[in-house]
Amino acid sequence: MSRYTPFIFLITLLMTMAQASEERLALVIGNGAYQKPVPTLDNPVNDANDMAKVLRNLGFEVILKHNLSNRAMTEAIQSFGDRLAQKRGVGLFYFSGHGLQAKGRNFLVPVDAKIKKAADIPWEALDANRLLAQMEEANNGVNIVILDACRDNPYQSIKSLNKKGLAEMKSPTGSLIAYATAPDTPSYGDTSQRNSIYTKYLLDALRDMSHLSVLDMLTEVTQKVVAKTKGVQVPWKSDSLTQRFCFSTCGTSSQPQPIDVSKKLRTCQKHFQAYRLTTGRGGNALDCYSEVLKKDPNNAKALKGLEEIEEKYLTWIKYAVRRGKRQKALQYMAAFRKVNPESPKLRPFEYLLETSPVVTRKPTPQPVAGKVFRDSLQNGGLGPKMVWIAGGSFRMGDSYEKPVHRVSIKRFAMGQYEVTFAEYDKFAQATGREKPSDRGWGRGNRPVINVSWHDATAYAKWLSQQTGKEYRLPSEAEWEYAARAGTKTARYWGNDADDACRYANVHDKTSKKENGFSWTHHNCTDGYAKTAPVGHFKPNAFGLYDMLGNAWEWCADSWHGSYKGAPTDGQVWRGGDESYRVLRGGSWINRPRIARTAFRFWYVSVVRVGNFGFRVVSSVARTFSPLP
Repeated sequence: MSRYTPFIFLITLLMTMAQASEERLALVIGNGAYQKPVPTLDNPVNDANDMAKVLRNLGFEVILKHNLSNRAMTEAIQSFGDRLAQKRGVGLFYFSGHGLQAKGRNFLVPVDAKIKKAADIPWEALDANRLLAQMEEANNGVNIVILDACRDNPYQSIKSLNKKGLAEMKSPTGSLIAYATAPDTPSYGDTSQRNSIYTKYLLDALRDMSHLSVLDMLTEVTQKVVAKTKGVQVPWKSDSLTQRFCFSTCGTSSQPQPIDVSKKLRTCQKHFQAYRLTTGRGGNALDCYSEVLKKDPNNAKALKGLEEIEEKYLTWIKYAVRRGKRQKALQYMAAFRKVNPESPKLRPFEYLLETSPVVTRKPTPQPVAGKVFRDSLQNGGLGPKMVWIAGGSFRMGDSYEKPVHRVSIKRFAMGQYEVTFAEYDKFAQATGREKPSDRGWGRGNRPVINVSWHDATAYAKWLSQQTGKEYRLPSEAEWEYAARAGTKTARYWGNDADDACRYANVHDKTSKKENGFSWTHHNCTDGYAKTAPVGHFKPNAFGLYDMLGNAWEWCADSWHGSYKGAPTDGQVWRGGDESYRVLRGGSWINRPRIARTAFRFWYVSVVRVGNFGFRVVSSVARTFSPLP
């Protein structure tokens, strides 16, 4: 039985017609009976037959074809395009068979292809762009293309075809492109079942989850594929969708009804304008906005109102300090803390609290934000450098990571750098654990890679035992709060992705030149094609290095597809499927859209990957001595 390794490529071009009234037309092709020397495939005909059956049940008129020649494939696609132009409804194309990439273009292989050299490919195989052109030319309401093709190059003897899998294709506005695994990467093979791995779970989803949006449905499919292949095959997608599309009627029963708080918000604004910020007869702005958020936790106007209260008090504090009115400044700071108890914005004024005899002091000294320390290890040496971070509140999420919500974070300490090979190797040697591979890129002060979530938590547990202080992985909220460092921009240095190379090791000109990755790179040069030594780039405002790029960082949280129901106190978000854990920060391999402080990713917790690392946090108070 031949090895069949699938990829899935899904494009959805969404227009404005109502789904319920549109006609649906599908062309489904399964190619498996290839001529020698191309290996035959067992799954494609089954994949095509089963896909056709499911699509008919979803209201599609299906044109089913098997084992087509080059000419027959071309004619079938041209005829399909003509019929789409007449129907002006929903068009869907499905192909299962061999596929390959050449010079950045993707090709579908007919059963009679005679390819002896790279120059033969455009003549003997079907360029995927020709298919897309036919469907776009139809100018119908919705177009979906699903390509389940062999990811191993069927023409191994052609040396110039040295890239595996398919090349990345950009998603046009209103479209979705989803691969079964990352571009230029072979996927997991399994022909012992009736269907390919991805098509099996896609069929299940179409049968059972057709009411979900395409994005949500694909997320469900992705989770199952990753679990089945133990992380070897991780589906990938790039989307520019402009509206929701479901294969059946979109589910709405679980959607909460909007709450009308407009009248209450007008009252809150009146309190604010009358300077009744945190106190006042008949109510105040803080209490008013808090009541709104109890009814509608993600209300943007209420969240903005709380920020305006903070800004107003900051203005008054600055004015009082400038005039030498210490007591007045202390009163304003006390009021500010009612809104945001431990905000880092008060840091410039903390000396007032330290010097004022009126202030009641706590019996134990509190850590100073920004202070760097290291704990001693029982077996000799020191633990990782840690930075104290003041608590505060921030708005977590962004336009892709929703819903944006306000989170309050308590003071904690975070590793100034990602855990290095030198630090992890000390743990591995002490515990008899296998040392992870550095892939020849260097150990020492480079970030440790090829560690699973379980490896990272084991290191934190060992560090706790060695120091007598609790160490752990950060919660996802703690991580984003620390990465943002008080900023509201897409990255902690600003919104310009091409400024990255002063602050982060990302997919840049160096990486593009040496690694040859086809996806979008940062238009700058950081000098590293793989991992870089920690601390090489500029830190963020909290003094933390490499919070974006270099290596993905494991967080303690299990994965949740959105922030709906997320904790607002910065705690670890448990529940869901504990076998998938959150990763943040991106790595040396990643493009600009991923290198953002809000970007979220996940992976199977037991898997080790060459760009996965971590850093630790601690929230236990310490008695400090000078840092060695």
